[in-house]
Amino acid sequence: MSDRGVVFDLGYVPYEGPRLGTGAAVRATIRDGIRRVLGLRRKARKKILPWMLVGIALIPAIVFVGLAFLLSSFDPLGGGEDSPFGGHVDFFGLIGNVVLLFAALAGPELLVPDRTEGVLSVYSSRPMRARDYLLGRTGALAIVLAGFLLVPQFLMYLGFAALDDAGFLRAMVERSDDLLQIFLASGVYMLAYGAPAILIATFARRTAPATGVYLALMLVLTGFAQGMVEGDVTGARFAALGALAQHPVVVTDWIFDHSTFGLAPVEAGWDPWVSLAVILLFTAVTAVVTIRRYRSLM
Repeated sequence: MSDRGVVFDLGYVPYEGPRLGTGAAVRATIRDGIRRVLGLRRKARKKILPWMLVGIALIPAIVFVGLAFLLSSFDPLGGGEDSPFGGHVDFFGLIGNVVLLFAALAGPELLVPDRTEGVLSVYSSRPMRARDYLLGRTGALAIVLAGFLLVPQFLMYLGFAALDDAGFLRAMVERSDDLLQIFLASGVYMLAYGAPAILIATFARRTAPATGVYLALMLVLTGFAQGMVEGDVTGARFAALGALAQHPVVVTDWIFDHSTFGLAPVEAGWDPWVSLAVILLFTAVTAVVTIRRYRSLM
């Protein structure tokens, strides 16, 4: 046996391309997150629920524009007494339910597999800190939720403006205030439904139970608060603050100067700004808890 070592040339070539830094890593994480929650480049069964919800969000807007083309006796943009389905604020009620269901699926899908499959160590080996990783994952969720909320509303806005007797451009100018209201309401829904999904996914070990816990938190707790308010039970006023699924509806009504009957926070006597404060407080708590949790993992 020879006592001399042998050198093998494995063909290793060091990376000589551009080093893009943390920003590029965050953008790549966002793109990966969007593909993951929409089931892109994944098995067909992973695409069914996300794209079914996409269809549920878009089809009503297309149908509404079609109805506006057939019916000319109402103001399509503003809604009102002559409108068969109302305006933008009413459509948020429908889209909000879709966003809640999608957040229930997407939040756990973004965070849970990376922890349970040991992928976080790969991310931490790159120029990414815990807050950079979370920025990428929450950014992906925010972009997709924004698509659910804004795209159908823009379809309605542009479609109805094109059908307006005053002309397309004039209708868009006259209704430009609607765009600001749409953006504000969309942001409220994104925070109200996205933050709880992220908080639950931060501690969950499996995606399916995390989805169930999220729906229980949002729907069961809201139903409990609604029941206490309607039954005029002692403590119902403060229990109404637990109606998490209704807070974005209250704030959206406030933005559009609209009124939705039977909302627990309103029936309990809380002003709309209180619902906004609950949403912002929950979001802030989620940010602090999630960042601390992931700093200990990465």
